[in-house]
Amino acid sequence: MIGLDTNTLVRLIVDDDQEQAARARSAVSRAVADGKRLFVNRVVLAEVVWVMERAYKRPRAEICSILDRLLNTVDLIVEDREVALEALERYRAGPAGFADGLIAVGNRVSGCACTLTFDRKAARLPEFQHPA
Repeated sequence: MIGLDTNTLVRLIVDDDQEQAARARSAVSRAVADGKRLFVNRVVLAEVVWVMERAYKRPRAEICSILDRLLNTVDLIVEDREVALEALERYRAGPAGFADGLIAVGNRVSGCACTLTFDRKAARLPEFQHPA
């Protein structure tokens, strides 16, 4: 199995650096041809969303499409895929961020009754509460 980091995924998605994008595509193609699976963890997914929002100013709908493709790519193993899929649906519905959804859903499935936050947007998700 080969792990992919944020920069590699962004090069593959945006293709703004032709040389790096070509190298990333080549490495991924070789890995898949050799029968290796590709792995993306939850932190990388959150970072990809952050980079797409902040650096590339991509709209939420486009980022959701990117996440849909990543989460449904056959050769890609995504850490806690079900958590990421539910976080994506929360993100799609807004206003909380994708990372907020990952935290909320991840903590819930790990047994947390709630997650304390001062983040107003995150607090709109049912798993979050403001500290009393």
